[in-house]
Order: sequence, then C-alpha cells, then structure tokens
Amino acid sequence: MLISVILTKQRSEEVIEAVKESGEIILEQVGTLDSQGIKDVLNSAARVASDILILDLDIGSGRDIVAALQSFRIARPHTRIILLAPDREPGDVIVSSLVGLGIYDIISGPKDSDWGKLVRDALANQPATYAQAARWHTGQFLNNFVPAKEHVIIEERPAGVVTIAVAGIAHGLGCTHTALSIASFLARSGHSVAIIEDSQRPALDFLCSVMKAREGKIEGSYTIQGLDIFPYNESAGGENSNYDLLIRKIKAGQYEYVVRDLGVLESSRVKDMYRADMSFLVASAVKWRWYELLGSKLADLNSVSYILFPLASKSDIDDFLFYAGIRGEALPYSPNPFFRDNDELYSKLLTSVLPQRQRKKSLFRFSPF
Repeated sequence: MLISVILTKQRSEEVIEAVKESGEIILEQVGTLDSQGIKDVLNSAARVASDILILDLDIGSGRDIVAALQSFRIARPHTRIILLAPDREPGDVIVSSLVGLGIYDIISGPKDSDWGKLVRDALANQPATYAQAARWHTGQFLNNFVPAKEHVIIEERPAGVVTIAVAGIAHGLGCTHTALSIASFLARSGHSVAIIEDSQRPALDFLCSVMKAREGKIEGSYTIQGLDIFPYNESAGGENSNYDLLIRKIKAGQYEYVVRDLGVLESSRVKDMYRADMSFLVASAVKWRWYELLGSKLADLNSVSYILFPLASKSDIDDFLFYAGIRGEALPYSPNPFFRDNDELYSKLLTSVLPQRQRKKSLFRFSPF
C-alpha cells in the first residue's frame, strides 16, 4: 500500500511510525505551509499514484486546504483521504466543506491524543462512509474559495490500458533496462504502471530480491518505487506468454500502463510488437552492428514507434538514421533505471499515449450548490 503524508511537526513522528507498519511512504511533507506551499504539495501528491493520503488540517489555512483538496480530488478521485482534525468538533466549517467533497475519513481528538494509534486504527479499518461522516456535514460551505476566472485543466487520457512493448535486436543491448526506465518514468509521473517480463534471460526476479521489493497490489507482483513488477513466470510456455497469463490480473490491478519486456526480437514476438499501442526496438549504434537492424525480423523498421540506441549520442546515430530512413533516438548513459536522467526524453517519446492537458478559463466561480 502506497501512502502520502502531509503532517505538522508535532504529530509527524508517531503518525509516520504507524503508517510504516501498513505500507510504504512515497511522499512525505512535514511542517506548516503558506497558501502557495499547500497548493504545491497537494499538486505534487496528485502526481503520485498513492493509495492513501493522510493530511493534518493544522498544516495551514483551512480555506487553502479546501481549495487544494478539491483539485486533488479531481485529479485522484480514487485515492482514500484521511484527515487529522485536532480539537475540531461537528459544526467546523472546514471539515463540513471537505465532507462535501466526498472526504469521509476524519480522525478527531484533543491535540495530545495518541495520534499514532488513531491512524493505525483508521488504516486497519475499511474507508469511512458518508453515514460515519454525516455528523460533520452541517451544510455549511466555504463560499468563493476558488477565485473568479480560475484556470481549469482539462485532461484527455487514453482509453483503457496502454500497452508499451520493448524488444532488443540482440542480447545484451539493454532491453530490460530500457523497459524498466520507461515504466519507472510513467510511475514517477503519477500513473499506475506494471512491467511484465517475457525475456529469454529473466532478470527481474533477481532485481526484486536484491532491492528487497515489497509485495505488489496484485498477487505475484512486487513493488519498487511505485512500480508493480511481474517477473517471468516459469509456467509460461508454449503459445502463452507471461503477459497472456496475467491478463485478468492486469485488469484487476486497474493499471493505466503496462510495459512489456520482450527480450530479443524473435519471430514469435513480432506480433506482440504489432499489437502494442507503442513499441520500441533497442539496438546498438556501433556501425559494424547495423546489419542486425537491417536484417531484423520486422518487415518494416518504421512499423515500430522508435528505435532506441542506449549509450549513444545524437551524432552516433545520425548517419544510420539517414541511411536507413527510420525513426530513432539516442538514449544517454543512465546506470539506474529508477533515476530521472532521461525523463525529458521519455516524455517526448511517449507524447502520443500520455494525458494531454489544456488550460481554459472558467467563466464562473466555484459553487458547491
């Protein structure tokens, strides 16, 4: 379970200790914040695919918290939000406004309460319902807490699960490393992502062991930095790939993106490249290895989205791209697939399957009625 926490200093230690017993903290903010700080930290939280957000109402102005949580709720409608409401009682207009946004998990009590125990109990229970929060909902709302002509972000998202296939033209070129880098970029961008291994030389099981990965949200998966990893399944054989065996689990996990590590591009794997929403072929930029691409199993090299050349510079591949007439990109050196080194490049390469945002001006003030 992935959890984000935004806490005041006086409650942070005991709450964080309780949270770590239930899951992994992927965003942590401790201390009081001004208006812009509240907006910025909740914008950051909205870009992280956390299952639960725990927020202390004492971090700053209640009006700013309500406005920022409204935006967060729009961006992350399925994230469970748990509010810490010290010394607040039914009739509190801030809490009433938040209940009006569909936030029902409210932990209240004196400031000197055992907040670690209260949070521990909340995490052990099912999400609260409106019936449990109704006593806080007085019908009062903060009026006009969103300024007139507020910029509204309209986001167009791909329908269904987006599948991205990555294959190598030969062994040892970095197919698995590249697949992990792409999946890690998507997870850092706040999406729910799984990577599924179908390589002839499985490595992800060992990676999960070395990095002491936690169990993922779906049986048989492991989680590293918000990314669900499905190592190669030895029972996958014959005509069934590991991906084919996991179709139902993928749907149950409600992943936005699935990255497939196909290993070396053999004839039997070409169809998997064609049926993916995007496909990447990993190749060497060394001139004496150009023959590997020109003699590949693909009838048309431009049938893949891009050919990627790890450890290469733009000048290394310009001659070949011109000679072969194909789309390709150099991947600069990045030894750790979980680092941000090539995020700008991946953002460019994946533009066609990433949510597209447009900013428009709202003609009206926000009104909850």
